[in-house]
Amino acid sequence: MKKILTVVLVMLLVIALFGCTQNQKASDLNENDNNNEKIKIVTTLFPQYDFARQIAGDKADIALLLPPGAESHSFEPTPGDIITIGNADMFIYTGEYMEPWADRIIQSIENEKLNILDVSNGITLVKEEHDHDHEDEDHEHEDADHEHEDIDHEHEDEDHEHEDIDHEHEDEDHEHENEEHGHSHEYDPHIWTSPVIAKKMVDNIAASLCYVDPENASYYKENAENYKKQLDELDAEFSEIVKNGKHNKIYFGGRFALYYFTEEYGLEYMSAYDNCSSETEPSAHDIAKIIDEMKENKISVIYHEELTDPKISRSICEDTGAEMLLFHSCHNVSKDDFNKGVTYLDLMSQNAENLRKGLN
Repeated sequence: MKKILTVVLVMLLVIALFGCTQNQKASDLNENDNNNEKIKIVTTLFPQYDFARQIAGDKADIALLLPPGAESHSFEPTPGDIITIGNADMFIYTGEYMEPWADRIIQSIENEKLNILDVSNGITLVKEEHDHDHEDEDHEHEDADHEHEDIDHEHEDEDHEHEDIDHEHEDEDHEHENEEHGHSHEYDPHIWTSPVIAKKMVDNIAASLCYVDPENASYYKENAENYKKQLDELDAEFSEIVKNGKHNKIYFGGRFALYYFTEEYGLEYMSAYDNCSSETEPSAHDIAKIIDEMKENKISVIYHEELTDPKISRSICEDTGAEMLLFHSCHNVSKDDFNKGVTYLDLMSQNAENLRKGLN
């Protein structure tokens, strides 16, 4: 009996140990062996997480701060998350308009060797739209004061306080309104929805990796170039779909995070929501307007976003007979997708398939 019990206990221990190694949670970085020479990277959202792992390969331990399945706009890091960031070699975040809490945390970190990357460096943000119906507008958006200075990708002759790339948080006056209730809505932070802009994000991450780990710089550069070729292929696929579509407008029942995507491919859109704020709700008039236009133009597809109950899209489907399809904005992924190793390219390829259906 004792022998059987011993065997069972050993098996349970093996299973437990195996389960603990399958996913890289943010807290796991604190528990890594001190002798592990891999660089430690903490990212806030899924796009940066996936871009970083495509570039760094097996040279880094990469953790996603946002728990899989969690809503990104209302996320606030825990004290444990802050410790994890402080123990990392690199911290990658989207920018002040997506993570208004980041600047406060950066100021509190005492790790002078921590490389901090605002991945929107060098990318001009646009103001969030407050018009549900975007049709052939002349978008001469004001450049944000947040326009980031270009990164010197060789990182030569730079004075890196906290190794922060051209982003001197100490000297900036960040007045983050409603900081406790989600990201600021002045500028749209969803830059990764455009595969073309995603390439710039990849360049920023690769440059930081080369600075932190110069011995493997050629490895990171090669991986980044190969990955950008895949993004080029994705871009070409979307361009082909839009070019050959029977119409040029998408209808969205969820919170709209696809401005950079629609702008990239010249698409019009109609959304039930003004933006991605979890505090906004569409009016009956807004929903009725979408329903009327879909019926008038015989539109067969209404899109919804990920990880939320698509109640508005479902309601529109019931009134129009349209098919409800997912257009994944890639903020985050479900626990199941995370465990399966789903990638940004996987999600965007599915978006391409669903877009083809919606434009034909």
